[in-house]
Amino acid sequence: MEVVCLRGGRFPVIPVARPCFGEEEERAVAAVLRSGWVAQGPETVAFEREFAGYVGVSHAVATSSCTTALHLAVEAAGIGPGDEVLFPAYTFPATANAVLHAGGTPVPVDIDPVTLNLDAKKTAAAVTPRTKAVIAVHLFGCACPMSSLESLCREHDLFLIEDAACAVGTMVEGRPAGSVGRVACFSFHARKVLTSGEGGMLTTDDESTAHLLRSLRNHGADRSAEERQKEGSAPPAPRFGRPGYNYRISDIQSAVGRVQLSRLPAFLKERRELAERYAEGLAGLSGLRLPPLPGDAGHSFQSFVVVLDPPAPVDAPALMGTLADQGISTRIGTFAVHREPYFADLFPQIPALPEAEHAAQASVALPLYNGLSVPDQDRVIRALHAIW
Repeated sequence: MEVVCLRGGRFPVIPVARPCFGEEEERAVAAVLRSGWVAQGPETVAFEREFAGYVGVSHAVATSSCTTALHLAVEAAGIGPGDEVLFPAYTFPATANAVLHAGGTPVPVDIDPVTLNLDAKKTAAAVTPRTKAVIAVHLFGCACPMSSLESLCREHDLFLIEDAACAVGTMVEGRPAGSVGRVACFSFHARKVLTSGEGGMLTTDDESTAHLLRSLRNHGADRSAEERQKEGSAPPAPRFGRPGYNYRISDIQSAVGRVQLSRLPAFLKERRELAERYAEGLAGLSGLRLPPLPGDAGHSFQSFVVVLDPPAPVDAPALMGTLADQGISTRIGTFAVHREPYFADLFPQIPALPEAEHAAQASVALPLYNGLSVPDQDRVIRALHAIW
């Protein structure tokens, strides 16, 4: 399938990321608006069914964002005060925030410098009697070492959560991301490979966990509105067996998500080709650490993030500023969460985690999105060579 993106909007000359929508998405939104059912309803049910089929699991539960999905995953793990959850120190703060919102204690672990994901040996060393769960992040779409983490979690009876926010389409040691952990969480934010503007998805093979997640996202109700509609013209009112949240997605977003899911194979193919062009074009630049290019589709390239190591001729801020002057937009990779002010205030005794801290200071996401033209990508490559 050819990747076709509608143009429009105000962007830098070469943005770092942009969504790829076409006429199919426009028609899908119009159909939902005409239907009169724009809140969570039949489009969401269909999106959940199709997404579960794509990931290869029994259940998918759509939510308003990946952050709310993470919160529900941590709740499903039974995390509360006194419970520790291990997570990679180099990630977006939402990973740790979900644990804090559940009352647990997020414990940062240093990363592998090649994948920028959790270091399995350091994760094992961080387990204590209070550890109850591990959140494995497939950062930027790169597969985390799940076999080692699965073994660790079995050994210590830990709940394994996949933060697959960036990893739709990533294969993890032969299995789709989202099918490995007890629960997994995906993001449909505007910068993701598959986007509905905003939204998230939980996946699991456990029926009781799926029922709990659906209840929690809908105020703790025992049945959703669409389920009650199937019960006849006068269904009984829902019952509320637990305190829950309003973490629902809309049918407008789900309709867009369904179209994007059908286009996902083409999106992934194009992104991997663009990543390979970057790898070829930037090979040999001293001190420019490129992301891995696993041949088994172990990277979906939601982002193409490079890390500047000595003897690179510039640091990350200088590189980003020079490229911005040429109309090339970039952004940092992500954050060393344990060094962010709120986290450092809560947990002032956390030791140095050097790989995560270096990556946070020295990482740069280069432009990569569906629809990035070869001439524009070549401009980025030439600009980097000129700096070196």
